[in-house]
Amino acid sequence: MKSRFYGIAELALVVSDLEKARHFYIDVVGFEPASGEIDPGACVLRIGKNRYLGLWEPGVWHSDYLPPGESSTYFGASLCPAHPVFAIHGDDIAALAERLRDAGYVPHGPIRHQNGCLHLYVLDPDNHAVEFWGWTHPEG
Repeated sequence: MKSRFYGIAELALVVSDLEKARHFYIDVVGFEPASGEIDPGACVLRIGKNRYLGLWEPGVWHSDYLPPGESSTYFGASLCPAHPVFAIHGDDIAALAERLRDAGYVPHGPIRHQNGCLHLYVLDPDNHAVEFWGWTHPEG
């Protein structure tokens, strides 16, 4: 029997400076904080219905469900490159590009891909290669 997948529940990024990352993802991009903080040096943002982005400083996250010392194996004790791609309504791409430029970032795009959708690329404060994929129906 094949597994039934429901999409990404949470994407976790290890960041060097939580406040810079929060500023980028909340104030510039427009994601909303999920309820409550988890630990100092960590936060979770809502990026859609039942979808989350976790931001963690190196070595902060741990799990009470793993054997002692195993959390860093799974939850990142150091920065590593990542390429998160976020779905956004296609009509909002141009405004996001403008907000990014106004905040001092250098976005590339909007660029129309072969699939007909507009895409926007930018490096976040930790040089994660972030892409925004403009969809007409983001939930579909």
